[in-house]
Amino acid sequence: MGWFIHHVNLQAHDVPQAAAFYRDIIGLEPGEWAYPERPGLVGHGPETLAYFGAGNRGLHIVRAIGSFPRDNGLDHNPTIGGHFAVAVPDVLGVKARLEEAGTLVSDAGVYAMAGMYQIYCYDPWFNVVEVNQVVDAAGGETAAPGEAHGVHVQPGGWHIHHVGLPVHEVSRSVAFLELIGCADADAVRDTDAADGSPDRAAVGEDGRGIRLARPRPAFAREHGLIRNPTADTYVSLCVGDLAEVVGRLDAAGIPYGSGTDAGGARLVHVCDPSMNLVEVRQAADAESRPAHP
Repeated sequence: MGWFIHHVNLQAHDVPQAAAFYRDIIGLEPGEWAYPERPGLVGHGPETLAYFGAGNRGLHIVRAIGSFPRDNGLDHNPTIGGHFAVAVPDVLGVKARLEEAGTLVSDAGVYAMAGMYQIYCYDPWFNVVEVNQVVDAAGGETAAPGEAHGVHVQPGGWHIHHVGLPVHEVSRSVAFLELIGCADADAVRDTDAADGSPDRAAVGEDGRGIRLARPRPAFAREHGLIRNPTADTYVSLCVGDLAEVVGRLDAAGIPYGSGTDAGGARLVHVCDPSMNLVEVRQAADAESRPAHP
């Protein structure tokens, strides 16, 4: 694709509690964070950061730090509200396009992750979005061993399938994603709107990547879900054995909604201890055709 989801950052009020959920219930393996040789004032410790994945790719669990922008000379606070990070081949080219379009950019440089140049901006609905680039070997490979067709398999056999974002105007959000370099021939736009404007879009390959949806209020009730994925930002994780995850959810008494997506993938929707919505799907079924929530 030329771009990929590098990581998803989830805000947690209690990082150790959230980390236990992703480790013990979802079954993810904790990773080791790699800072650059001279990190910025990122301000994180065991109580404010947990990480799942390898090479800083994967899932970041973070407690909000109010002074983070001031401490690091930024205009955006990536520790509040959660965000997703897109890795591109030319982050400074993206920065130039954003600034030419009048978008405020925080240029963090290499400050929080080894070998990764990071910038932040707002999307049209004031969600923080990170765009980054591997700038030296410490940042890892853009296509890691075992990765095929954009799938980066993490230790333990899981990977990020997509992120879902509720948006007010799908076409405007697609244009923003094109501006930051997330454009490809497999982008899909669908509509149920009377005026013919799209109310859903999938940007990526084979349904992976970024999914946009104009909120549909009755979606959760109509599909037996505990939360509405068209109205909530969420991350979709592929795991090797969904049945094992469901068994652990049942044993712990954690409520969830289950079903399939339009491509036939088996999935469950569940909330982590900080009420972040998480979709967990069966990896063997997830790499099917593009589908929408």
